[in-house]
Amino acid sequence: MNRTWTHGLLACAFAFAFACATMAATGACAEETSPDTPLALARLDSVAIAVPGHVTGLAWLGADTLAVLVIGEEPATGGQAPAQLVLQSRAGRVLRSEDVTGVLDRTLAWDGRELWSCGDVDGGGSQLYRLDPALLTVRASYPTPGHRPGGLCSDGRFLWLCDRDAGRLARFDPALNEFTRVSSTPGFSPCGLAWDGRNLWLTDVGTGRLYRLSGSRRAWSGTVEARDFLSRGKPVQLVHDGHDLWLLAEGTGWLVRVRIS
Repeated sequence: MNRTWTHGLLACAFAFAFACATMAATGACAEETSPDTPLALARLDSVAIAVPGHVTGLAWLGADTLAVLVIGEEPATGGQAPAQLVLQSRAGRVLRSEDVTGVLDRTLAWDGRELWSCGDVDGGGSQLYRLDPALLTVRASYPTPGHRPGGLCSDGRFLWLCDRDAGRLARFDPALNEFTRVSSTPGFSPCGLAWDGRNLWLTDVGTGRLYRLSGSRRAWSGTVEARDFLSRGKPVQLVHDGHDLWLLAEGTGWLVRVRIS
């Protein structure tokens, strides 16, 4: 084989591999990192939410303990709607319930050590709260980039928070106690957010779709097919238990375990 031709072939192969590695790092190379990648969703078993009301946050604290943030009906005489932070078993038994009215309003996340949630504040803003897992009380709070958090999760190092009105995904560093990155989401009204150990999963009220976000920059890398998941106009909460992804459609009262391929 001609040595010059061989060297040229190797150079081309190297250039292609380098280009693919570079694009893959930014979520733009192979099919598995393409936004057009169709993903199939299968629904498996389900868990009943133990307390009635509007669920605005979910977090698995272990194999058998689910934390649920539930907002009740506004009192007929006016005032704030009651809010409860409930710990329940997989079987639907209430293990503990704390009144968090006037503090927590939406989102829950467990980072393996602490609980996190968000609450509205005067002036239209929102705070991210660090909670004591034993006492379920606030340890510290931090202002969020937006004013209507929709979903919150932890990847083991960072917290990720999506804002429904801003259409943004923000990264919070608990070591620095500040938000260090803000980026756009695939849809324009994100609401559910979960981390599966490798990817972020995001639901969007506006488009009704379920998206996969991959890589260090959490780039859009796939979309669940509409025939398997489409929930336009109805918020769907997401949570991961360390093994499987679960979703909760607003008004159903059932947390459904799903598999995506």
